[in-house]
Amino acid sequence: MVLRNLSWLTLSQVVRMATGFLVGTWLTRSLGPEKSGVLSTAVLIGIWMGHASELGLKQALVKELAVRPAAAAGLVFASAFRVMLLSGLGCTLLGCLLAWASGGVEMLQLGFVLYAPLVLNAYQSVLARWDAAQQSQRTAKLTLAANLFSSAIRAVMIWQGASLGWLAFSLALESVAGILIALAWCVRRGWLSQLRQWDAGIARGLLHESLPLLAAQAGTLLLLKSDQMMLFHLRGAAEAGIYAAATRLSELVYASAPLMITSFMPLLSRAYHEDGGLYRNRQQALFGICTLLGYAAVLLWCVAGGWIVQLLYGPAFSAAASVLWVHSLATLPLLHGEMRGILLVIERKTAWSIRCVLLGLVFNVLLNLWLIPAHGAVGAAWATVAGYTLAWFITSQLLPALRPLGGLQLASLGIAPLFRHWRTLFS
Repeated sequence: MVLRNLSWLTLSQVVRMATGFLVGTWLTRSLGPEKSGVLSTAVLIGIWMGHASELGLKQALVKELAVRPAAAAGLVFASAFRVMLLSGLGCTLLGCLLAWASGGVEMLQLGFVLYAPLVLNAYQSVLARWDAAQQSQRTAKLTLAANLFSSAIRAVMIWQGASLGWLAFSLALESVAGILIALAWCVRRGWLSQLRQWDAGIARGLLHESLPLLAAQAGTLLLLKSDQMMLFHLRGAAEAGIYAAATRLSELVYASAPLMITSFMPLLSRAYHEDGGLYRNRQQALFGICTLLGYAAVLLWCVAGGWIVQLLYGPAFSAAASVLWVHSLATLPLLHGEMRGILLVIERKTAWSIRCVLLGLVFNVLLNLWLIPAHGAVGAAWATVAGYTLAWFITSQLLPALRPLGGLQLASLGIAPLFRHWRTLFS
């Protein structure tokens, strides 16, 4: 089952990365640095609001449903769905307000189109229920279909020279398609009738579990994306567009983190409760995979980054090449941080994720205030590398509560543990 899920998730991620890469770079090239900076900043606010609307419930729900009896699944699912429905409405309104404050009426118009689907972002609870039942292939098929549909529409709009508003609409279509497919599945399986159920105690318990996770995710997301927003305000839309173009490439490998988390979180959760040795071996193997991906990313962008930027974006984005190489150095600590974060969720130590991410975020913002005015997008990339390394690697070595994981992270830098323990991932 794990291999089937992983195969579908890999296929979905590869196709989404390919369409995002091809259509996204075409869109960036056609818009130019300034318009690309405006659109990417509006999208960034939508990403923040999308994560906020989940309230951290998706991962908490996967963990909860993986260990609860099947008879209780409907009530837990329905309670989470209602909570996320209310948060989605609030985040839609907040996102529009932030867009207006950041870029005036033009940004507000883009934001209204991009953030409207957040009202029904509760459909993520359906995906969580599939993942908890080790049926992640359904999640993969849904995201694959939604992505192909919206990418085709977006390509047509780019070809026709559509306005920013219509391009924003094509971006929102992916969420709309996902919502419609998930709700259709609920109708066919009779899950919609379960949504009439409600248990305040279960909702409180889920929120008690998820809100610390939300704080950690919010800090992580701010750490990941604060550079883009600060560049937009400190150096203008064009510089933000250069940075967005570079990070679109360097962050391609980041997609492997949610793939591994979705595939292995149920197995890790069970191993944690049933077999400590197996749990540790799986940890070590996953950290080894993260390290291998990090090394490969740095090598690729160091050797071929400049040529790829020129080929994809053209001369207007030539400054993105140096940003790309620097930003690629952040891949290894980011992947380690994603894996460490999910392990701390399983071990009920999410508070440490929050503390470390907030420390890295403060450090990153201070470096941005120093480096962005003088060095622009390259300065933001160096600030990112420093912030990620502090938040997700150095803290693992220095803080006593995290040293067991820090030892695994440090050992994985040699790759050998990956080959020694990889079989335990599928046992």
